[in-house]
Amino acid sequence: MPKIAMLSTGEEVLYGDIVDTNAAWLSRVFYEHGFSMYKRSTVGDQRASLLQELVMLSLNLDVVIVNGGLGPTSDDLSAEVAAEAADEPLVLNQGWLDNLKSFYAKRGKLMPESNIKQAMLPANAR
Repeated sequence: MPKIAMLSTGEEVLYGDIVDTNAAWLSRVFYEHGFSMYKRSTVGDQRASLLQELVMLSLNLDVVIVNGGLGPTSDDLSAEVAAEAADEPLVLNQGWLDNLKSFYAKRGKLMPESNIKQAMLPANAR
């Protein structure tokens, strides 16, 4: 059975401004499908703490699911830190950019330029 961890990010989660319902929900879904979380961890939006926790989890577990930090704002660091932890460049994923543009187009909106950041992924990301 794979060792699975969930890493939740964000000051709002770390300091209790919001309840991490995503982690509880995902743990329950995994359990219902025969998997169990080995560990759940939460860090704020600090690059150093996020990098340290991601590296530690990836060295000790089989699967690390990151929840948070994937938005278009400057404090969303998950993709950048994942690339750094894997020693890979962050590159534009055209397929994901197309998905984002389609998401906005279906709603009759033009995607803001700031959202391009969400299509920047570690080079070997799948």
